[in-house]
Amino acid sequence: MKKERRRSPPSRKRRALRRLLTAAAALFLANRILLTGFLLPSQALRVSEERAGTGRTSAVRRDWVPEAGKGCLVCLTENENVTMLSGAFLTWGGWVNTQGLALNCTEPAPIHGGYYYLLSEGGPTVFYVFGRIDDPDIARLEVLAPREASTLSGIPLQRTAFSWSSAREEWLEKDGRHYFLFQKCPLEGSGYATRLPLVAVGYDGEGTEIARVELNHGASSYL
Repeated sequence: MKKERRRSPPSRKRRALRRLLTAAAALFLANRILLTGFLLPSQALRVSEERAGTGRTSAVRRDWVPEAGKGCLVCLTENENVTMLSGAFLTWGGWVNTQGLALNCTEPAPIHGGYYYLLSEGGPTVFYVFGRIDDPDIARLEVLAPREASTLSGIPLQRTAFSWSSAREEWLEKDGRHYFLFQKCPLEGSGYATRLPLVAVGYDGEGTEIARVELNHGASSYL
């Protein structure tokens, strides 16, 4: 009688390779279908680009936001046509993207801008105002959040809830284009920013106002 050849048990190397391939397949499935499990924050930011239809963008500035939670990153990115602010945060399952806001910069305008805020359970609201400055004559930028206060003798008084100001040398630059990014934390009141008429004002070198743009585009993310 012929003796049956006994199969040798799989080697340690084969078992390790099999486990590695299984883990890689699971990671690919999570990345492409579930949109989770990213090993790098840049991978999560690519998801924001795909959803917004911006095409590939380049980073202008990365801002770690510990106020919104550990492992929270907000990134200002750009290309010739778009300025975008989006975020990513680290979870036990890897990096996950937050909802971003993309500004269309293809139409001529002295200033393109918008606002973005992060809400976290039990934490403060982190508020951003960002954008691009295309008018070369603007030397200083001011972002205002005006509001009407109580009236005096029937005349409404206009006050400023908060404001930022920056000169050209303080702006961010990428590929010859200039960008601004302001942050306010904490921002009191849920949805406070969306009820304020944000305005970006540009001044020339002599301090004369030469541009005024309302910032009507905004987005928020809850972590």
